Amino acid sequence: MSKLFLGLIWQRKADLFIGDVGITYERSKAVEFSFITLADSGAFVTHAPSRLNEALALLRPFRWQVWPAIGVTFILVGPVFYVLVALPNTWQPKFLVRSHVRLFFDCTWFTITILLKQTGRELNASNKARFFIVLLSFCTTYVIIDMYSANLTSLLARPGRERAINNLYQLKNIMSSMNYYLYVEKHSPSFSLLENGTGIYGDIWNIMEKKQQKYVVDSVEEGVKLVRNRNNVAVMAGRETLFFDIQRFGSKSFHLSDKLNTAYSAVALQLGCPYIEEINKILMAIFEAGIITKMTEDEYRKLDMQKQEPIAAEHGNLPDNEKSKMVRTIEDSDKSTPINLKMLQGAFYLLIVGNCLSGLVLVIEIICNKHCRCLKNKKKNNSNVLKIFYKKTISYFNDLRMYVRRVYNDFMREAFIQTLEYIE
Repeated sequence: MSKLFLGLIWQRKADLFIGDVGITYERSKAVEFSFITLADSGAFVTHAPSRLNEALALLRPFRWQVWPAIGVTFILVGPVFYVLVALPNTWQPKFLVRSHVRLFFDCTWFTITILLKQTGRELNASNKARFFIVLLSFCTTYVIIDMYSANLTSLLARPGRERAINNLYQLKNIMSSMNYYLYVEKHSPSFSLLENGTGIYGDIWNIMEKKQQKYVVDSVEEGVKLVRNRNNVAVMAGRETLFFDIQRFGSKSFHLSDKLNTAYSAVALQLGCPYIEEINKILMAIFEAGIITKMTEDEYRKLDMQKQEPIAAEHGNLPDNEKSKMVRTIEDSDKSTPINLKMLQGAFYLLIVGNCLSGLVLVIEIICNKHCRCLKNKKKNNSNVLKIFYKKTISYFNDLRMYVRRVYNDFMREAFIQTLEYIE
């Protein structure tokens, strides 16, 4: 729109244009600008961050860097407690240890029950073991469990959302790693800043030229509508202009970034216009009288009236105070929601996973037990076969020995009888 009127002024078909006309070097060659009417900050708008998956809410109270440390703690406290119990007993025996494997398992399970704030039977009454148990209970209760519970309660009261994009470096990273696109208005100060800028602006411009076939829109309003309909789009423009359009289309669908730079707008006139000094005096008087501020407030008040029109159509008999209260109630309901079972679904998923793992372990134990019984039966059967074979072998050798002895006795008897006949 501004490009059309600036062309008419350059062709001297129009005298001036009063609107949100950003001051750029290229435009100053075609038209002349008056005293600054608006000092706006550059910004970009993205789609509002979506809510995070509530099934993983049990993992979010701690950052991912904390969970490995907690896992290492769960793994190491059991062996440390076993050393404190078993090593002194090796030097000075005070109780009988039937199985060190069983003692190690009991120590590990006892420390896990303490970490989970469950009760357990004390395995050793020595001062070292008791001091370790007290220290572990203190760390578990006041460092891990309480902090986890407090963070989880705050997350359930205010559900978490995806990380918002607030500055140009975050925008550059997400444009480089994902299919994220940035749009700017044609011939706007933001477009000139990206096209001719260096540093982070130049990097973003290079990404836009490589990944996007189209990166300009005809107006900021068109770009804001594009952001509302798509999750992977951002639009860069003046902050006040973006804020106004966001209020028009519903602020809950958008996220406005931090301030990037300062951009100025002014009234566009023909080159060499003789009335520029008078126009500057009028603008300065308007600023001093607060008329510009009053106009801005009136525009935002109109937006509030537009929000109340649907409610007024439904509840036309209500007074204005009741209508305004109803509008605030609706806005508050958009921001906060009551806690429901959907927010706690992660606990049920964890319970299902735990039950499945328990059932799997039970099946494995049953299979292993049957396998061990089969091995024992096979060993027993093999031992019986060996015993029978051994007995049969011994019996065979005994029979053979008796047979040889009998044959030998018969042979000696016959020889003796023959000797007696010869003597006679």
